[in-house]
Amino acid sequence: MSSELPLVLRDLPDVCEGDASEGIAELEVLMDALGYRFERVALLRVALTVGSWANENREAGWPSNACLEFFGDAVLDLVAADALWRRFPTLDEGPLTRLRASLVSERSLSRVARELDLGRWLHVGRGDEQRGARDRDGTLADALEAVLGAVFLDARARGEDPTLAAAQVFERRFGQRVRTLTPDDGLDPKSRLQQLMQAERKLTPVYVTVGDPPPPEDPHWRARVELRPPEGEVEILGEGEGRSLRAAERSAAQVALERADAT
Repeated sequence: MSSELPLVLRDLPDVCEGDASEGIAELEVLMDALGYRFERVALLRVALTVGSWANENREAGWPSNACLEFFGDAVLDLVAADALWRRFPTLDEGPLTRLRASLVSERSLSRVARELDLGRWLHVGRGDEQRGARDRDGTLADALEAVLGAVFLDARARGEDPTLAAAQVFERRFGQRVRTLTPDDGLDPKSRLQQLMQAERKLTPVYVTVGDPPPPEDPHWRARVELRPPEGEVEILGEGEGRSLRAAERSAAQVALERADAT
């Protein structure tokens, strides 16, 4: 495997010049939180550069983090799979795949990114800034993947084991979550609720939309989940909200599961 950086990541600007005003000193705070010291700090700077900023500041010479996000997604899958296999050495590939999907989901990644305060260092375009992209789940998740990709490439370029470097960052930020996982984690709340209700009540939950469909400009859905026994009254298990009907149904299922756990 060549240690040479991809063409788009060669000859990057000096991180201490121009619009990269945070400089190495402030980025060291982020490196401390990651537990990894970049030799090529410019790679970390690229990982923090959202496409909207790169488009608005082409003369600055910084590419967007899209290339690192693409690469970091693969790195994340690898180190997550390895960590899960170590955690559950006898588990089949089906449950392992489900657990990995949960671990590397946008929701999971954005939570870790917020713990890092990653949005603080992001370079976003003016329009995106006004729309709150700095704290958007997708933006944060993409940036975290890009950072992991940057760790891999920086370690490889300096002659170190890149997979080990990425795995150490993963362990620092995701390790506690991995250690507390159970084989049933990662199941969609609707799937978990259906399994529970069929096992305990021999019934399949039914999801009902609450109220009228919301307007496209403000998609705020409400849903509830019910049990409908052949004889007797309908039993409401939970209600939820979300920006899509599917999200609202998942929220309702999660409420129902929490109520079931509390009884």
